[in-house]
Amino acid sequence: MLLLIIALAFTTGHAAAQSGKQDYETYCAECHGSDGKGNGPSLQTIPMNPPPSDLTQLAKKNGGKFPFDEVVDTIDGRKNIPSHERLQMPFLGTTLQKPGEEFTPESDAEVKKRIESMARYVESLQRK
Repeated sequence: MLLLIIALAFTTGHAAAQSGKQDYETYCAECHGSDGKGNGPSLQTIPMNPPPSDLTQLAKKNGGKFPFDEVVDTIDGRKNIPSHERLQMPFLGTTLQKPGEEFTPESDAEVKKRIESMARYVESLQRK
């Protein structure tokens, strides 16, 4: 029974990581790059000021601790009043809402889950 629980936890965690990676590739990699270093293909055609962040350095810049909640809030985009800089980045907290059910508890819960999965994926990109 214990092995089943461990296997299920691993499978669930792996599925969440895969989902986070897929959403990252869809919504983030164009600017931040598949490797998270801020070198996505959009930089060749769209001038960005400031340039996309190197997401592999977030923990290093935060004293060695990955700033999970800050990353979640940044991906979501609804918490802070946007600056001109922020307008270059999508507000996934609204973009990921289920059409026709926007901002319902069910839609918000699914958006939260997807954003947290993306943040976990970004966490996996951290350089040691």
